[in-house]
Amino acid sequence: MGSAAITPLDAARMVHAAGGAMLAQALLHAELAGVEWEEEKNRLRRMLALALFGFACLLCTLLLASGLALAATWDTPYRLPTFAALVILFSLGTVTAWRRFQAQAALGSQSFAASREELAADTALLKASA
Repeated sequence: MGSAAITPLDAARMVHAAGGAMLAQALLHAELAGVEWEEEKNRLRRMLALALFGFACLLCTLLLASGLALAATWDTPYRLPTFAALVILFSLGTVTAWRRFQAQAALGSQSFAASREELAADTALLKASA
């Protein structure tokens, strides 16, 4: 064995010396992951609420507005323009809800970003010190 080799006793001393710091770092990572998990759950809840609200509004609006518009214009020359206006209105509402849903879904790539950055920095630090 050369003088550069690490003995088991030296390894045990290094682990003992760094153990407290490693434990503290692990606890900080766990706390950060917990905070980010709460943020992710809130984002998913908002997405679900938006989807359910949008769907409920879409159904109610479709039923009530269509019935009212058709009843009001059934025996008039405005029957076809009323159908067209209903289709355009419902399409705009659906597109708006879909875009907002996609905006919330796009935030999923940012989930746990801080934890990933911290773990990458710690990994790089460990590799540099080894």
